[in-house]
Amino acid sequence: MAAVALAGSPLPRKLRVGLFADSRVQPRWVAQAFGAVARSGFAEIALIAAAGLEPAREPWLLRAYGALDQWAFGAEPCEPVDLPRELPEAALHEAGTGPVPDYQGLELDVAFALGGVDDGALEGLARCGVWRFALDGFGEVARGEPLSGCALEVRLGEGAPPRRACESWSRTYPLSVARNRRELAHRAGGLVLRALAEVQRSGVEWLERQPPARCARDPLVRGSGAQGNRALTPILARIGARIAQRAAQKALYVEQWQLAFRFGPGGPDAELTGFTRIAPPAADRDWADPFVLAKNGRYYLFFEELPYAARKAHIAMIELAPDGSRSAPVRVLERDYHLSYPFLLEHDGELYLVPESAQNASVELYRCVDFPLRWRLERKLIDGARLVDATLHRGAGRWWLFANGAPGGSRVFDDELHLYHADSLFGEWQPHPRNPVKSDARCARSAGRPYLRDGVLYRPAQVCVPRYGAGLSINRVLRLTPQAYAEREVRRLMPDPRSGVLGLHTVNRAGYLTAIDLFTRRRRI
Repeated sequence: MAAVALAGSPLPRKLRVGLFADSRVQPRWVAQAFGAVARSGFAEIALIAAAGLEPAREPWLLRAYGALDQWAFGAEPCEPVDLPRELPEAALHEAGTGPVPDYQGLELDVAFALGGVDDGALEGLARCGVWRFALDGFGEVARGEPLSGCALEVRLGEGAPPRRACESWSRTYPLSVARNRRELAHRAGGLVLRALAEVQRSGVEWLERQPPARCARDPLVRGSGAQGNRALTPILARIGARIAQRAAQKALYVEQWQLAFRFGPGGPDAELTGFTRIAPPAADRDWADPFVLAKNGRYYLFFEELPYAARKAHIAMIELAPDGSRSAPVRVLERDYHLSYPFLLEHDGELYLVPESAQNASVELYRCVDFPLRWRLERKLIDGARLVDATLHRGAGRWWLFANGAPGGSRVFDDELHLYHADSLFGEWQPHPRNPVKSDARCARSAGRPYLRDGVLYRPAQVCVPRYGAGLSINRVLRLTPQAYAEREVRRLMPDPRSGVLGLHTVNRAGYLTAIDLFTRRRRI
């Protein structure tokens, strides 16, 4: 078929999406993704065309491993569901049930290919081309790759190379294919909604500007018989060896977050030298997320204290002196839910605290009424949202709030950065229309207060690959407006493994004091 002519202007009407599936039975996360599209208000599912193909049979060894893996690490949201039953508003055509509909007459904007459907057979049916999910989750675990990606690939015309409309990069979970696939599925489901919203806003020209898709790897396991089982054997052996190694680490070592500080010149991105460590008094807790305050010539360090037995953290504080002396820690804020990342804010002569309170589905602002021990809840800046590590910045005539969200039912917050803005601290906080503004576990999650240097704004972020809190990424903010956001990584700060430090994920500075946290591992005996 000839390609449909591409228009460059956005559509004022709802986008019409046609689903072309190899079978009416699809994974649950796929049905949930298009259910969200149907409820979006700017797009609709106009058609489900099911081809009735039989799925390829997996090797018995892979099926057996999958059952054991899901029993040990939790099920992935891939159980089969009936797609037309989940999307009853869409017109349905099944292979062999009647004449083929006039697909051209449906005036589709997107033809979405699911499963084994041939993209070429759909060319020319939709104004915005043929779309398809691209994700694996098995290959990254099998190859031991630290990063797993999912993407939405778009082919705009006959013979045109596929382009990546949206993508997301997550930390690979190396011990379980099921868990790795579960996180990818949570993220992949949101890509189609993001891409459709951008097409509605910016037109098809936005798709034409996207980078080419990367070449897909050949499948690691071919065939369903003895050949497939033979190929699987060394892969499963490597995964089993990783599980055994991790079990040995937990049995032999204590893993703990500690604090460190340094007085002297240098910004938050200075070299990681000259720090004095502060370890918790026992191996039964973590100290992390340090924020510092210079007040009347004295220095205070606020941090998250997590006693393992309590299974939730509170905010504590230590006073530091330039000679290295320090006070005993005191508890300054506690709730019946987890608190961490105590972002400090001075505004109009008042001191405020914005701790992470995602377990309470809110971003809360506390005002200090008796320093440092009494804090009163002033208001919820954002209510009804699971957001972690809220980080505020005032600039360009507005207030900005960076925070990380977890898509769907995921509990991993490392890779999707969301942005909010308001005309005042106590105003109405509006979500950025392009949320999440960044989807990359290597440099998305906030790691401390943004800072200005030579008129340029820099945002510290966590490097969460290959492990959570592996290091720091310093990002130069290139564009910050209510309509657009862009940044570029300019530096990474990674601990020297010879120091015994395996990670860090927060840096803050006030006056002459810089504070960081450190992830360490020491022998139990």
